[in-house]
Amino acid sequence: MNEKFEEIIKNVIKHTKQKQMTEEEYRYISSFLMDKNLLVFGTGYDSDLWRYANRNGRTVFLEHNSKWITNLEDTYHITYTSNLRRDKHKLLEQYKNGVTANFEIDLPNQIKNNSWDVIIIDSPEGGKKKYYHGRMQSIYSAKILAHSETDIFVHDCDRYVEDKYSDEMFSTFVTQLTKLRHYKK
Repeated sequence: MNEKFEEIIKNVIKHTKQKQMTEEEYRYISSFLMDKNLLVFGTGYDSDLWRYANRNGRTVFLEHNSKWITNLEDTYHITYTSNLRRDKHKLLEQYKNGVTANFEIDLPNQIKNNSWDVIIIDSPEGGKKKYYHGRMQSIYSAKILAHSETDIFVHDCDRYVEDKYSDEMFSTFVTQLTKLRHYKK
């Protein structure tokens, strides 16, 4: 990339203490950016990295936690209705049986009516806390919003939902780096 990119990525790694994506994962995704229509599920310390890596394109974030929304120009507040503990197995069975109503998120028309080149799924939280939403709805939404050439990146594929839902909903697996998987629709 360039000197500014190197500065941003070092700052991200410093702030996240490598508890988010690895430097290799950030660099891999960034190699697909520059002038794309990029949709990111989740904001955080790496938001400026995505904005810069895609500086000649359009970058939009979807965030459910209002504490993480710092830029109203490119970030939309959304609401998840799922619960990781309660829904992770049930929703996958429903999907396999063609029932998708419980996956739907109320998305703005600016999101639904756009052709996304790249989608990054790194939200909502998916850990073990009982109130976490899990990424079932964001993975499903990415499937609906993607077209056949969309590059889809799912982070934390070492976890059940990210692993099982991604494999079920995306038809073409491209590669995996640490906990990041790259798919095509």
